[in-house]
Amino acid sequence: MIRHIKCIRKKPDLSDQEFRAFWNAPEFEDLNQQVATLAKAVRYSRNLALKVEATHRIIDDRGFVDPFDAVIEFVWDDASHLMKLYDTPEAQELREKIADYENQFIDRSRSTAFFTEFSSAE
Repeated sequence: MIRHIKCIRKKPDLSDQEFRAFWNAPEFEDLNQQVATLAKAVRYSRNLALKVEATHRIIDDRGFVDPFDAVIEFVWDDASHLMKLYDTPEAQELREKIADYENQFIDRSRSTAFFTEFSSAE
């Protein structure tokens, strides 16, 4: 399985509540669903980081940096079609819509995205 993972940090001037309002808005869900459909993902998920004591303790104990505020993941059994799709007018238009929305609450300079290959320990 191939996964595309976006690790997101909120803009520093936004409160956690403001970030969550953008994140949980139906408009953002709809945009991500459109991506999943267009890209023929077999699964997609959006996850918010929990700011709980256990997180802070692990960070402190292990010397990690602060966690990302959220993660989006798209999954495919085969992702060989993605680069052809990427430059289509439909995909370009959708990327612009998502960028316009995300620019309101995501700090792109401290966020990242990458592909991974899932390997099972079995």
